[in-house]
Amino acid sequence: MAPLDFGVQIEPQYGFTYDQIRAVARAAEGLGYESIWVSDHLFLTPQTVETNCLECYTVLTALARDTGRLRLGAMVASQSYRNPALLAKVVASLDHISGGRLNFGIGAGWKDVEYNAYGYPFPGPGVRIGQLDEALEICRRMWTDDRASFKGKYYSIQEALCSPKPVQSPLPVWVGGTGDRTLRVSAKHADAVNFSWSHPPGFIEERLGMLRRHCRRLGRDPSEIRVSVGLMVVLDETREGVDARLEQLRLSRDTEYMRYLSRQKPNVSATPDELAELLREYVSLGVDHFILRWHYGDELRSLRLFADRVMGRV
Repeated sequence: MAPLDFGVQIEPQYGFTYDQIRAVARAAEGLGYESIWVSDHLFLTPQTVETNCLECYTVLTALARDTGRLRLGAMVASQSYRNPALLAKVVASLDHISGGRLNFGIGAGWKDVEYNAYGYPFPGPGVRIGQLDEALEICRRMWTDDRASFKGKYYSIQEALCSPKPVQSPLPVWVGGTGDRTLRVSAKHADAVNFSWSHPPGFIEERLGMLRRHCRRLGRDPSEIRVSVGLMVVLDETREGVDARLEQLRLSRDTEYMRYLSRQKPNVSATPDELAELLREYVSLGVDHFILRWHYGDELRSLRLFADRVMGRV
């Protein structure tokens, strides 16, 4: 099992400026977090016309310049938003710019309003997962073959060049998703899987069983695959403080940000003692990486409190 470590998730769609993102990244680096992850979205909702949403790989490239130790990744890139051969080229270039600090996070894509607005086809999940499988095959070939060729059902390339190759060999592939078909793709291609957001331990245990079954069918040792869980957390020193922060969030539910969040998985709301106990339960199942997502505007306080009161107790 890999050493336990902790990452931080940034959602540019919430309205971050780059200065805010850089401040979170530098704080995380100074506090001992291992990685920072950036979501791959194009806007929050159709109503958020004036809300910033910086592009994922542009942000990661800037963070490669502005950090020195943190590993960097998309959590997760939508395979549909970029031609897979071009994506492989972008990722290889960024691995060089970052000095070999990139994790390649990718998923099948899900946010239909973005697809429709930007003119991307939005086929059913079976097709998108099939595209993910082919995209990952193309990326692997682009990163290893002098001239990469592939002819699939959805994507084809012919003697495509990708120079320079990534610094890391292999470049770590992190696949996000919890469905059976996605886990089949993960068993085939992934160096790590991510289950997000805030799924309870019982659900993670069930999904890990599915992943292991797929690995066995492929003749792969499932212990080769790292296991990551993403949690959206409301953290405070006391239960009274936690409740007060939840009440603050409840009172702001008329905002588009809160309406969007209300359609997501629920928060983990906890004191440091409660959160450490929960994380130890995940670790007992084989989880070795946590990606922590805080409410917009509460990142710096929460990063510090987690590092001071939770990180060393898991």
